[in-house]
Amino acid sequence: MYKYIFDLDNTLVFTDDLNNEAYNYALKFLGKERISDVKRITREIVFSKYNLTKSEKKDLVKLKQAYFADNINKINKNEDLLNLILELGPAECILWTKADECRVNAILEYLNLNDAFSWVLYSKKTDTEKDIEKICRHFKCAESQLKFYEDNIKICNKLKNHNVAVV
Repeated sequence: MYKYIFDLDNTLVFTDDLNNEAYNYALKFLGKERISDVKRITREIVFSKYNLTKSEKKDLVKLKQAYFADNINKINKNEDLLNLILELGPAECILWTKADECRVNAILEYLNLNDAFSWVLYSKKTDTEKDIEKICRHFKCAESQLKFYEDNIKICNKLKNHNVAVV
């Protein structure tokens, strides 16, 4: 029997549009031009495009997160995966995400999934081998018993090299 590991952004929920809207809201508030030439705006993209002071960076992140939380009803849900998580129960499921903890908590609360996972593993997903080891220790299982739901092709390819199922 599998143990299930779910990615958040663009797997359980589709957040690119709201994420970009939130960053552009914060940029406008700071008097900066909107960014529209990327699929998903990240802090790294904003910080590399604009020479912001420490205070502006802090304000940008705070404004972006507040806007996202205030408009969370704009995210699109992957109903099939959400139903699977509820069917499986928390003992079988982990959330594995690169997302900011504050945003993750807001999304989980909005979806009524606060208790749907036995663990939320926050990771940059650069060392998949180490993350798989942590997950196997958590579940007390072998790698071959893991099934990942992930949208990032590069991460999927790394996972497949470790004898785990990837959807």
